[in-house]
Amino acid sequence: MPASTMAARSQSPRDAPRGPAASRRRGGARSDRDGDLKMDIAVKGRGRIGKSSSAPSSSRDPASRTSRGEARGGMLSGTARRAILRQAAAGDVSMREPKPTNSRGGLVELSITGWEKSKASGNADGGVSSLIGWLEKKASHRLGSRTRDVKVKKSRKEGSAVIISVPSEHVGALIRMNGYEWAGTNVTIERLGGSKNSSVEVKSQAEETKAMLRGVLERRYNADTKVLDLSALGQDEELNKANVFDKNSTTRKIFPALMRVLEFSFDTEAERHAAVTGVSLANNGLIDLADVTSLSQTLPKLQNLDLSSNNFKGLSSLQNWRKRFSQLQHLVLSNNPLEQAEPEYPAEVVKWYPTLRFLNNVQVRTEEEATQKAAPTDLPFPIRTPNFQDEGGIAEGFVRTFFAGFDTDRAALAAHYYDNLSDFSFAVNTQAPRDPEATQATEKQEWDQYIKSSRNLKKISQPQARQNRHFRGPKAVADAFATLPKTKHPDLATEARKWMVEAHIQPGVPDPTGQSASGVDGFMITVHGEFDELDATTGQAGKKRSFDRTFIIGPGGPSGVRVVNDLLTLRAYGGAQSYDPDNFEGWNANATAARTSDATPDPAVPQLPAGLTIEMAEQMVAELQKQTNMTIQYAKDCLEQVGWDFQKGLEAFANVKGNLPGEAFVGGA
Repeated sequence: MPASTMAARSQSPRDAPRGPAASRRRGGARSDRDGDLKMDIAVKGRGRIGKSSSAPSSSRDPASRTSRGEARGGMLSGTARRAILRQAAAGDVSMREPKPTNSRGGLVELSITGWEKSKASGNADGGVSSLIGWLEKKASHRLGSRTRDVKVKKSRKEGSAVIISVPSEHVGALIRMNGYEWAGTNVTIERLGGSKNSSVEVKSQAEETKAMLRGVLERRYNADTKVLDLSALGQDEELNKANVFDKNSTTRKIFPALMRVLEFSFDTEAERHAAVTGVSLANNGLIDLADVTSLSQTLPKLQNLDLSSNNFKGLSSLQNWRKRFSQLQHLVLSNNPLEQAEPEYPAEVVKWYPTLRFLNNVQVRTEEEATQKAAPTDLPFPIRTPNFQDEGGIAEGFVRTFFAGFDTDRAALAAHYYDNLSDFSFAVNTQAPRDPEATQATEKQEWDQYIKSSRNLKKISQPQARQNRHFRGPKAVADAFATLPKTKHPDLATEARKWMVEAHIQPGVPDPTGQSASGVDGFMITVHGEFDELDATTGQAGKKRSFDRTFIIGPGGPSGVRVVNDLLTLRAYGGAQSYDPDNFEGWNANATAARTSDATPDPAVPQLPAGLTIEMAEQMVAELQKQTNMTIQYAKDCLEQVGWDFQKGLEAFANVKGNLPGEAFVGGA
């Protein structure tokens, strides 16, 4: 790489795209015989990832079916909903489904209606056996590591309904299928003698929301094709009932929350990659990848990706995924404005993905060609923030090479990147916060291998001592590297969540040729991450550390890049939560508060008595409002003051009715 490549730029660096994601809608029922979703459907539509101006016109739309039934919104404020979504992404609430408390002998009876009008009605039994087989198959499909084999133990016909008896642990899986299409008709699944929501006792608002998000994923997952259909999210009835699209702040968070729930559904990354090989983001009105970029961290080995019918105006909108998805084979970009704006875009996209076989259903490589093109250098790169400016892959190439060399051959690394004017120093920060989720006690004397050469300017005040801890030139740098314990950094491709990399153009970098007195352009690169110290004798991983490292690089050296300055800060392991892309603001504080017994409850979240669910509370508020004509807020406040005792609420209203202001009543009456 010649020095001139870094010194003279042909165009301004391009920031990673930013902006709100919007969602186009897609209607229509599932197209296969089981009602499963297909990836290659692209239907034109308008809208954003948010509530539409009109309700979906057909209950046959798979994205509009709800497995929970009752509305989730109403009495909950936007603050409460955002808090729940943060917890949903945090993964601190178990996804295990509580068992129903009112089952008989471990079996629960469910009523199935709407089936009699199916295409199977001409069968000898009217289609009952086919219905039960379909129920067992669909309910057994689970998105996650835990497998289940749902079996209907008993069944009988009662008028137009089929009554089935199933083990209590399988009730939730079957209830979620309420509204699904079977054999040309939509079936209704309810618990016998109660509402369809009474099958599962929701213990907390956060757990309820996580269960809702998981239900969305499972409804949209096809286990046979391994495709997760996340198209037209703005039309998903269950998401809309949860009011997650009421504000832009929650709209931006819903996709990362879905990705976090998806991650926690599997025990290992390998299981997740094996289960989900295709994703559709069609008809979401996306103008860039800002709101969906977490997909590339959650599913980096994705093979099939549908981005059709969005609003990508050019390839710059897709830049964030340029070297992601190292195993991508099939990409759909049709019905986007970039087709008219950049008609030659296919040639560039093919370069982006060396393993790509099909683009817009047109073959662009043979299997043999794709196999030959694949190379380790084409692995995803963990650019974790919008602040990443690169040109010609210089910054990315440096980061890849540097940390691999630091773990394997530091002497060669020093000779490769450092010259007589290169500076290196490191400092130990012993006061940095530790990992809040750590379970092991801190060991004493944990910094003894570093303190001697640590250049912590808050602790080292003597000029000579500071100078002795400043290393210049390849030999001094190599000697300093040799004093540090051997390390093993996480893999940049498969463990991207453990890294954050930022880079931007740095003007005024000294010109090693002396031709430019004002300096040349280089890069400032900041890397945050972690590493394991390796035992010098056994080579086994020992203590885990966190680090922050800042480089100034410029033209020069045998490869065209030299390190001008290298500053390393070492810390006790602090986790990766602070720079996780799905870590919503305030998440750590909320998660910590949820685990602390004396934590102050969020005042926006109703504090309900034990045994009273959100749905029950909402029904009480609605009924009190109906009987008193009070507004929802005043009805809710009234019930809170009497401990959610409905009869006492009526009595309290009667006692203060004459003193309430006009604003307490609907219409100000």
